[in-house]
Amino acid sequence: MKRLIIFILSLTLLLPNFVLAQGEGISDIKEVIERGFLEKEGLDRKINRAELATVSIRLMGLEKSALSYKGKIYYKDIEKFQGGWAVPYISLAKEHGIMEGVSKDKFNPQYNVSYVEVLTVLMRILGYEDGIDFIDFPQDYYKKALEIGLGDMRISPNEKVTRMTVALTIEKALNSRLRDEDYTLLEKLDKVPQKEIIVEEIKLDNLKFNTSIAGIFSGELKGSSDFTGYRVALLSKKGRLYKEKILGKDGKFVINDFDIGLLPKIDGYKYEIYNSEGKLILSDNL
Repeated sequence: MKRLIIFILSLTLLLPNFVLAQGEGISDIKEVIERGFLEKEGLDRKINRAELATVSIRLMGLEKSALSYKGKIYYKDIEKFQGGWAVPYISLAKEHGIMEGVSKDKFNPQYNVSYVEVLTVLMRILGYEDGIDFIDFPQDYYKKALEIGLGDMRISPNEKVTRMTVALTIEKALNSRLRDEDYTLLEKLDKVPQKEIIVEEIKLDNLKFNTSIAGIFSGELKGSSDFTGYRVALLSKKGRLYKEKILGKDGKFVINDFDIGLLPKIDGYKYEIYNSEGKLILSDNL
């Protein structure tokens, strides 16, 4: 009985500190909660890839674009995930180069993300670029995040993080300057007019592909009134570029005289289509 009383008294002494720590945590993520980047419920649970994609689109000021999204669905496993609510956020995150799938057809929306993955997404939103600001994952990415004051060296790069940790990191990102700019992400969201992107459903129509006698790949893009500056690339399935074509307004193209030898045929062919801003919008095997 005496031990039980001592235990209860000890717990009572510790409880105010616990409540205070909780209060301080919430106050430290005021902007995140008030602006709706993350909800304050469930901050103690791990964050998954679908939720991180959603947060990234909100941080880019593209929530309206997500709500009206009618573009391509890039991954087979996102439509059935929790009723498909994350489809537009994941699709836009891919189109803007913020997050990619774990494979060509799979995103793994339910998979819990690591601390360095969160840092990577936030640094991309701040304007830092893969292959320029960081190359080797995860070490370069983690090092860069620490260098710019976004990362916390007390947290392991591979640790699966809670929504609270993500919220605290977002708060840092909001008050971080964008790469090569003199204003913060928060100032950009508040003061710089956000260009709302109208996402059109682009389709490839009248596709013709033949390698029997002479190589020919042709088609016509549909879904926009002007395809000027769009680019169609013909590649091997391994990524070797054979030929590409810059499109005019009508979206029609013909690519011929590409390699149709035995090895290219064994490797197989695919196409990639990029919009005028250089974003990949369509790809498939031929």
